[in-house]
Amino acid sequence: MDPQLQQRMMIYAGLIPGAVALVLPLAGWYFHAFRASRIDHAEGDTPRSAGDGPRWLLPLLLGLGFAGADYAANATLHLWPDGNNYRFTHAIALITLVAVIEGFFRLPLLLAMLLRLLAYAGAFWMLAEGYIDGVFGGPAPFVGWLLVAGIGAMLLATAADRADDPHYPPEADHAATPGWVDAITWIVIAAGMMPIFYFNNFAIGARMPAGIIAVLTSTLIVSLIFKDLRLSRGGITVLIGLPLTMLTGSFVQTGAAFPPSLVLVALAPCVVLLPMPASSPVRRLLARLILLVVILGSALATLQWSQAPHPGEDTTDDPYADYPTE
Repeated sequence: MDPQLQQRMMIYAGLIPGAVALVLPLAGWYFHAFRASRIDHAEGDTPRSAGDGPRWLLPLLLGLGFAGADYAANATLHLWPDGNNYRFTHAIALITLVAVIEGFFRLPLLLAMLLRLLAYAGAFWMLAEGYIDGVFGGPAPFVGWLLVAGIGAMLLATAADRADDPHYPPEADHAATPGWVDAITWIVIAAGMMPIFYFNNFAIGARMPAGIIAVLTSTLIVSLIFKDLRLSRGGITVLIGLPLTMLTGSFVQTGAAFPPSLVLVALAPCVVLLPMPASSPVRRLLARLILLVVILGSALATLQWSQAPHPGEDTTDDPYADYPTE
């Protein structure tokens, strides 16, 4: 890696987002806990809603971490670039806007689904609209893939958000996943994506998750201190946007070297839906990690197999093959 690029990645995709994601949530959740304790004491220990707290802060920090990695990788940021490959920050900004709204307000299910659909579809459009004729073969196939990407990401984000919400479903054996479990899960998902995108000729996509990982590492620390911190209501929405934008960039913009490996990447976030009611957080985390090792390990293994020379395959390269014979 270029030394200047490495330095930018350390600063803009590591130190800065990681430090900000540690200091601001600590201050925000400490203020929330202090104010809640004062209210509980004044009202005779009236139970508080588990949905309280600065839920809007995490998706905002995740979006900033992603933008920092994008800036470090490209060393530039345009208000509205003409090239689709420079719009990753813009795509994640749209998703982050919806996620922040979710953090401020507990939206009705249908409204939340509609906003997520618009955000994911809008992000796909930003990254792929310049390839309508060259890759998709026309507007009709493009609209079809836009709906597939938007609806698929929306359904996954909604299911993951509901699975992490202590208010849904109302069964007694339902327990929301602790924030540190989700943080570790998504750190592994984001880190596992990086080599897969790199070997699929998508170097930018191999660097983008670095900012998300920095924010999630700080979130992991904060969630061990403040147990009410969850990735639901905003955080999950941005995190689902990470593979959506990266897969769009790899499939559409650069062309995947081995598409089946990216299909496995798309399946990796589904581990957060693993049904384990009334199980301990450690057991839930171990089950997720085992599945991720299988999924991401299979993606890397098949990718390496596809690039390795096979018996009977001619691997010689004739430098004069393109020259006409006399």
